Parts: sequence; C-alpha cells; structure tokens
Amino acid sequence: MIEQSITINGIKATLTATSAVTWTASSIDLRLRPNLTWRATRGELAGCGDTAQAAIDDLLAAERKSEKAAKLAARSTKGQNFAREMRTHLHIGARTRRYRKGSDLHAQILESITSAAWHEGSHDAARQETFRTALGAWMSYEKHIAGYRADCKVISHIKGLTPYQFCALLGDMIDAGISNVGEGERFFAQLRTELYAQAA
Repeated sequence: MIEQSITINGIKATLTATSAVTWTASSIDLRLRPNLTWRATRGELAGCGDTAQAAIDDLLAAERKSEKAAKLAARSTKGQNFAREMRTHLHIGARTRRYRKGSDLHAQILESITSAAWHEGSHDAARQETFRTALGAWMSYEKHIAGYRADCKVISHIKGLTPYQFCALLGDMIDAGISNVGEGERFFAQLRTELYAQAA
C-alpha cells in the first residue's frame, strides 16, 4: 500500500506521483525500488527504508549529520579537518590499535595520502583535496622518520603513537605549514626539544 502523505520535520506533506514508481513531496524525491524498499533523495543526500516515511526520516537524519559536519569543518583548521577525515576514512577511534587484522594503520594512513596526491579519483573530490594537504607532512615523515634521520627519541615517540594520535600529528604538521622536508626537519627538531624537556 502506497502512503498518501508523509511527515517532514513534524509537518504533513502530500505525496505527488511523478511516475508509476516515483513521487515527490517538499523538494524530496521518493522512489519505490524493485525490492519494495524506498529511497528518498534531496540534492546529494539520500535515505532508505522499508516505507516512504522511514526513507524520509533516514534522509532527514543524513541532512542533519551533514549540516553538523559542515559547521564543524567551518570552524576547524586544515589539520583538524584532515585528522577527522582520515579517522573517518579508515574507521579509526581513540582506542584503535596500530595493527589491525594484520595491517599497519600508520602505513594505511600514509598510503591514503599518497594515493590522493598521485592518483586522481582514488577518493571523492573533497576527501582527495583534504588528504593532499598532508603531502608535505608525508614527505617529511618518509625522509626523517622512516629514513631514520631524526633523533631516535623522536622516531620512537612517533612510531609508538596510536593511529588516532598519528592522524593528529600529521594534522599538526599541516597546521604548522609543513610543505617540504626542510620545514619537516625543523618541526621534528622542535618535537625533540619538547620530548627531552618532558623527560627532564
């Protein structure tokens, strides 16, 4: 049975048929799919459900989440946006360990940066642009940390970071304006000074 009306943010709206399997209501397009589930779309966002109302509710939740994320991104630095987006991309939480199912998350983070920088279309456009901001940090890491040029205390500290903390470190490097290995060397030298000061 096709619903005649749905509720959008507490307001009743009538469904208007546009074809045998599509309807519209308050700028939301609804489609009854072959598996008898519903899909609601507005702009770039979509929601799904067993009923038209469930699909609308799912779409509205996605819109609220998107709006909240946009507000957060607007008041965050480039580095904070990078860290948040990378954590989302690789499903990294505050308690996620470095090695998960036999793979090194530090390596996956760095690989995501390089694929964004050198392989167009490896991520969606917004994510690709966000990840590219970390290219200078990646180059510095490769030369000074992976290449064992930095102080051993700095290398040990960075290799001991959780994936969550590693994303934050790369974000700090972005915010520090690291765009080449020379700037990265100065960043790691400052980190060395801070680590030895904490140990004293």
